[in-house]
Amino acid sequence: MYDENQEEILFCYSSWVNCFFLKKGIMQKTAKAGGGFSLELNTSSENLPEGFEDNQQLSIGVVTDFFDYLNNTYGTVVDDSVYTVNGVSAGSFPSYYAGAYINTEGRLIIQVVEEYYTPNYRNSSWYQDFVRIVGSEEFFCHPVKYSYSELIEAISEVSMGNLSQQLSSLGIVIGSAAINDYKNVIEIRVRSQNDSMIVASCIDSDIYEITIVEDTPQAYIGLYPGEGVTTDPHGNNDFSVACRVRRNNPGGTYTYGFLTCAHTFAGTENVYMNLGTGMSNNTLLGFSNVFYQKLGGNADVAFIETNSSTTLYNTVYLSTTILDATMATAVQGQTIYKRGNSTGLTYATVLDASTSSPIIINGVSYIDIVETTAFAAPGDSGGIVFTEPVSGHAKCLGIIVGGSVTISYYSKIQNDIAALQSGPISFTIY
Repeated sequence: MYDENQEEILFCYSSWVNCFFLKKGIMQKTAKAGGGFSLELNTSSENLPEGFEDNQQLSIGVVTDFFDYLNNTYGTVVDDSVYTVNGVSAGSFPSYYAGAYINTEGRLIIQVVEEYYTPNYRNSSWYQDFVRIVGSEEFFCHPVKYSYSELIEAISEVSMGNLSQQLSSLGIVIGSAAINDYKNVIEIRVRSQNDSMIVASCIDSDIYEITIVEDTPQAYIGLYPGEGVTTDPHGNNDFSVACRVRRNNPGGTYTYGFLTCAHTFAGTENVYMNLGTGMSNNTLLGFSNVFYQKLGGNADVAFIETNSSTTLYNTVYLSTTILDATMATAVQGQTIYKRGNSTGLTYATVLDASTSSPIIINGVSYIDIVETTAFAAPGDSGGIVFTEPVSGHAKCLGIIVGGSVTISYYSKIQNDIAALQSGPISFTIY
């Protein structure tokens, strides 16, 4: 533990009001913090202020470097029985770290456990430790109650632990649960007021916040016109594709293909390019082996091994955006883009950077997936989610899984890639 002065801070959150009380007075979340930073979470994907995009790129870089450090230092956990965020387990996070989000200016707010926080935190050992890890000071720090390790343990409890079993025994089905970095709570979504009251009677900590939702997520499977793919040699498109990857085989050889979602497959199947109405046969692209399909847990991914005659591109369909061979980490409040063949190219914001309960889509349970405001529909499953383009280039964020009327979900590209690793065989984006 770092030896720092403690600040007397009490946080109070509700569904309608977010405020915090300082030792000497009250400051609203919309107020400017030290250094001119706003503490308000970004919830918009349009009409953004000047400089937002540049600030956001710096913010995403800091969070991505942070998780890369944790993965490289402690290893990436590939175990569906353990709740991880980007493959990092609860015990691997620094004890002072409590989450991150992007504010209305595109700047990064790092949440810090209040016992470590002091107004002159830049002189603190924990601050210097974080700067050393990410190689940047492009962020502002804000004190909160719970550490990120505690948040992960709490969401694990409601997703797969004793609390999950207790609620299940009472007939309660959790719609989803999510780590809300901004509020520093675990959001538990239920279907009715009665369910909300039962859940409230089972929890005794303000680390949980209960909300009522009505929509039921569905998988996005349907027509994919034009550049679509299908498992039917004579039918229409029924899912989208994400990004091209290379399977690195023992002995230094490579196998090329691309990623999509696993929930569109019923085992090892051929994949075809649909040639359009009036054509009797579709063009064979390749196949997906069930051994390289991972459905559930923190991944929904399948590798399609393409024929040698198939040319693979890294430009987002019907756009000029180039997907770089790099992965980025989502941050709550971040603006993102998605491309699915049903609804095309749309942009949105990240509602929660780690959602679980586990959330169930068409009977499949997921953990550590991302909830967004992206508009999507049947046929978008397997599509690509990427960062806001900068000078025509973007980074991969994940693969579209499914959603409901007002929200959609995607599996994180880091988790998808990790789920496909098998012994000496590895996968990389190229």
